[in-house]
Order: sequence, then structure tokens, then C-alpha cells
Amino acid sequence: MVASPPGSRPEPFAGLELVDWAGFRPRNPRDAERDACEIPDLIRGLATAEGQAAREWGEALRGALIHGHSGLYFRTAEPTAPFLIELCRGERPEVAAEALSLLLSCVGDDGPFHPAPLRPDDTHLSEFVTRTREIIHSGRAAYYPWLCSSHVGARIGALELLSVLEPRAPEFQRELARLEASDGNHWVQQEIREIRLDL
Repeated sequence: MVASPPGSRPEPFAGLELVDWAGFRPRNPRDAERDACEIPDLIRGLATAEGQAAREWGEALRGALIHGHSGLYFRTAEPTAPFLIELCRGERPEVAAEALSLLLSCVGDDGPFHPAPLRPDDTHLSEFVTRTREIIHSGRAAYYPWLCSSHVGARIGALELLSVLEPRAPEFQRELARLEASDGNHWVQQEIREIRLDL
């Protein structure tokens, strides 16, 4: 994985150093493919990656956010989400496509990773889920422009994420109808059909 040279764009991720990433490690560090403390470097690497390198950095970052076998997300999702939203505000569609995919994984129905059985009175995980979803939803304005992107991965990524966050929102419904009528890409149309079935 090779990133662009430092200084090639402004540094919007200074806040990465303010997070106690070690405190977000899973109880058993072997549950994650990548250590939580790697996240600042992985975010910066993805932010400056170009072409296929963006996919490689995105997969590496996924290893610190998502449990590989179950698809459940770790507690690292909450502090990482604002930086993924920032990546969606950039201009590189391949970077945005990876960020949108990661955000979707952090708000999906599979839920958070919990190696121990849940107690009925334990609200810790549900509160974490609510906070994470609210953070990701707050970035909605950064997702909509990618519905107009020429990059298929970014278009589909925005479609999938917004269909989970606000499927019945008037703005999303208008964009869905526009893409259904005008987008000639087979994969986009297939995604739209699946979204329609779930509404």
C-alpha cells in the first residue's frame, strides 16, 4: 500500500491523536485483525490513497473495525465514524467508496461485537449502537453528492448507506427515483430493486 506524499493535501485529521485508541481494543486483542492503535495511520493512509491502493487501505482499516468472522463491529466504530465521514467529504471517489462501505458496516443490522452473553439489564451496547448510528447519520450531507458520482462504487456505497439511515426521507426517495429512471448501470439498478423490496 503506497499513499500519496505527505503535504499533498491539508491535514483534516488532527483529532485522531486525541483519541485513546488503546482504550477501544476488544477484550481479547486477537479478535481484531488490526490493532485499534493503528487506526490513525490507516485513516491517513486511506485519505491519501489513489486507485487500487484505496481498496487495500480500506480493507486494512476494516480489520480494526469489523470482526472478521461475524461481521459485527467493534467499539472502535464510534470514534472512527467522524473521520470516515470526513473522508466522504473529499474528492476521491475510490476513497469515498471505501469510507461509505465501512460506515455501512458500522450501522448494519448485525450489530456490535460482544463475545460474552448479554444481560437483559445491560444497556451499554444499546447505548453504543445509538451513539454510533447518530454520529453516522449526522454525516448524511456528505453522502448524498456521491449519488451523482460517475464512480459506480461510490454511487452504490451512498445508496446502500442512505437506504439504511433514512430510507423514507423525501430527499432519498427523490434520488432513488432519479437513479431508477436514469442510471444505466446494472449493479445500481439491482441495488435499487433490493431497496424497493425492503421499503
